[in-house]
Amino acid sequence: MLFIISVVALLQLAAAFSLTTVSSVRNIMKNNIPTTPSPELRQMQQRHRHIAASFEVKEFIPHPALTNKHLQTIAGVFLRKNPDCAYITDNGFTGLSKVLRALSNMQSSEEVCTFWDERRRVTTSCGQDFYTVDVKYSGERKQQFQSTESKGMVILLHGLESNSNSSLSTDLGQAYVHDGFDVVCINFRGCCGLPNESLGGYHLGFTDDLLHFLQLIREQWETNDDFEKRPVYLSGFSLGANVVVKCLGELGETAMSLYNVHGAAVVGAPFDAERNIKQVDAPGFNRAIYSRNFLKSLKKRAQYQLTTLCDDDPLTTLFDYKGVMAATTVAEFDDAAIAKIYGFEDRIDYYRSTSCYYYLPGVAVPLFIINAADDPFFDPDFFPFEESVDGGSLAPIKMERTEYGGHIGYMFALTDERLKVDRQVSWMPSELTRFLSHVHSFREKK
Repeated sequence: MLFIISVVALLQLAAAFSLTTVSSVRNIMKNNIPTTPSPELRQMQQRHRHIAASFEVKEFIPHPALTNKHLQTIAGVFLRKNPDCAYITDNGFTGLSKVLRALSNMQSSEEVCTFWDERRRVTTSCGQDFYTVDVKYSGERKQQFQSTESKGMVILLHGLESNSNSSLSTDLGQAYVHDGFDVVCINFRGCCGLPNESLGGYHLGFTDDLLHFLQLIREQWETNDDFEKRPVYLSGFSLGANVVVKCLGELGETAMSLYNVHGAAVVGAPFDAERNIKQVDAPGFNRAIYSRNFLKSLKKRAQYQLTTLCDDDPLTTLFDYKGVMAATTVAEFDDAAIAKIYGFEDRIDYYRSTSCYYYLPGVAVPLFIINAADDPFFDPDFFPFEESVDGGSLAPIKMERTEYGGHIGYMFALTDERLKVDRQVSWMPSELTRFLSHVHSFREKK
């Protein structure tokens, strides 16, 4: 009975996660991906394909009593930092009792984050807004964005209505830093604790700020003799994963040739938003908990922007304010706000234009994607394995679809105490880090 009560209490504390993604018919020209890949793209994909293919993923096996997708999803937010919940060394009652104790002591309030070393406010390319980046150095700070002897830089992107202070952001940051990388987490506009200064902010396919930051780093090594040209890697979760994959597909071979991006590792990639939105808004638990919490945060943002940027006029033509406030699903919000603000015909056009599934063939550098088959936000019948190296694709993409894990959860992993497991971070950040280090090792062999 105690276990049931604890799980129910946990499930009622759902917070912000990322949603996502898109349709079943490729609209390649609309997505600015050439119908015929260039020889340069094919050459780089071929050169990197074996790097992705040779990576061996460790199996995720959670405690058999703790596989529920909603439990995994929500525990990933509130219990990720608890060492008794990230890994379990006893698959019986002893291991389970530690989790029950953590559940009973769980706090919903956010702690002050002290993980990051510094923050920088960056003015956007249009000069009318800003985003912030938080930095964690793997060693002694040499200068902004670079420590003395790091392997390179990992640029991290968070999920919908999340930020750099989330438990997963800091868990991923810790994993990358521990492996010798400097980490820069981009907070999407309006997600750093301060409201942004232009209408909207970001969306499922908003790659503008990532590209802007990549250009900023490129200018550093081109104009600053003290700033070494070290490898850049990308990482992200949920909505952030979609932005990373879409950006790589848009850039193709220029990801490496222009921006020195050598690889990427993401989790919870929402391949097809048009399919997935039906899961996010599904009647029952999903709509009552997940969708409702998304909408609460999104409507609050829309109300603030109406007041500050639209003269508090509910009849503004910049977006459908009445539609936003009347929305009972995320899909309705996307129609009333995102589609209007960013010039999409409707939410279907938005989903088909931004879902990362359509951009997979343009990826030129090694990319690792972890998704769970039981993710409550994603269509369980859709997983584009054919776009991976193991599915025969030419693009250097390694995909892993675990049986359990929920939406970017991956908690309660069973492990033997005798095995050398880095318990500083949970299972999934450890796997993403192993992949980037795997890619980096090939670079060092050259």
